[in-house]
Amino acid sequence: MKPAGWLAALGALATAVTAATAQAPPPKLEPAHFTLDNGMTFLVVERPGRRLLAAVWAVRGGSAMDPPGRRGLAHVVEHLLYAGSRTIGTRDWEAEAPLLKRWEQLYGQSLRRGAPAPGLERVEQRLVEIQRPGAYAGAYTRAGAVGIDAFTRHDSTAFQALVPKEKLELWFWLESDRLLEPVFRGFRRELAVVEQERRQRIDSSPTASWFELFDAAYWGVGHPYAHSPGGERLEVERLLPEHARTHFEAGYRPERIVAVLVGDLSVPQVRELAQRYFGRLGSSRRVAAATKTPEVAKPALGSLDGLCACRSQVEIRYPTVPFAAAGDAVALDVLAGLLNSRSGRLYRELVVGGGRVAYAASAEHVSRKLGGYFAVRIEAGEGGSLEDLTAAWDRLLGRIRTGGIDDTELARVRRQLVTDSWRQLEQDAGLAHRLAAAEVLGGFSQLEEWLDAASAASAEDLERVVDRYLVAAERAVLSLSRTGGS
Repeated sequence: MKPAGWLAALGALATAVTAATAQAPPPKLEPAHFTLDNGMTFLVVERPGRRLLAAVWAVRGGSAMDPPGRRGLAHVVEHLLYAGSRTIGTRDWEAEAPLLKRWEQLYGQSLRRGAPAPGLERVEQRLVEIQRPGAYAGAYTRAGAVGIDAFTRHDSTAFQALVPKEKLELWFWLESDRLLEPVFRGFRRELAVVEQERRQRIDSSPTASWFELFDAAYWGVGHPYAHSPGGERLEVERLLPEHARTHFEAGYRPERIVAVLVGDLSVPQVRELAQRYFGRLGSSRRVAAATKTPEVAKPALGSLDGLCACRSQVEIRYPTVPFAAAGDAVALDVLAGLLNSRSGRLYRELVVGGGRVAYAASAEHVSRKLGGYFAVRIEAGEGGSLEDLTAAWDRLLGRIRTGGIDDTELARVRRQLVTDSWRQLEQDAGLAHRLAAAEVLGGFSQLEEWLDAASAASAEDLERVVDRYLVAAERAVLSLSRTGGS
């Protein structure tokens, strides 16, 4: 079953987890939590007997913080934070520091000139001799850590590692060290990596670039969600190290960071290490530039038509509500569950029924901090037209409105959604990611509140949100026709 909105918002930060048997009744989510004097938040879940600790820290701010003309900056900073610090990643910091400063001057000149400045390559070669690429990840690998990764999304940036329990203090030192004294080495190299990721994820896909354009049309010019977290190539390649430092100083303040640790540890142990290492981070009083929360703007609801080397397909989006763990947002999540899977309405009525107008169909409720939308994506079956797809969806939606929702069907959907959620939360990494995401978006308690609300969602709740949000006059549509015909 495709995760619905709340789950999708959290799952965007999560790695895949292996399904396990859900406990019945599920345990309560009661992480211990505390805040350091500098404002950094910690959540701790004790699970004795684990060999590895799941450690995640996340920043309250992702690509939505990218300023105009610098789309992709948050993603680039995520990469640069693996370059180490004054302690890690260099053979001689005293010799490296003036070289880095000189390199930045020459690199800026090169961008302005449109050609390498004299001396740039010589300084780069000297830096290669001093720097130690991969030293940060290497320290983790030698300690037996796995799953070292990071993710930039619209509302957050998160860093993860699975660390042997006896190496807990190493995690505290490594993570606090790169936040305390980060050094953005290999700047040009990381820009190239970000560009390569874009080519793999967006440019090489027949549909991904169209959905990126649809995001821009849907949200509208200037909206924080109108560009993908990966950024724009022409803007990324014009970024400077000073832009990265400005973003870091504004966005990575301790009061904007939440850390989650799950495994065989104790709260007093974590509290003592947190104070010793992360307590070294200064509060926002030392930061000159404060980060402003973007104003919530209504989506522009721009539609888009195009041709692509893919099955003809449509995505129909309806504006909904920002992230919340109760009320309409949860009902929309459950509605997506009702439509999804091989037993869901979309598959039964569009893929295997009703003339098999669709080859595949799915729904999701995307719920972010500044806004949300409900989306239905339908790929055409053989001989199906774009008009057939939209009409079939409208007929299905009409039957939900007039025929209502069967209580037995809804009970199955609620049970499946909650069971799937608990299967993920039983895994330490899944729990750590979801607690971090919930805390970033609105508070960790909302994770359990969502589970309770989803379990209690009624047919009347779902019918209410259908009438309120899934309105034809307030939707945007991406229509892609297969090149050379349908």
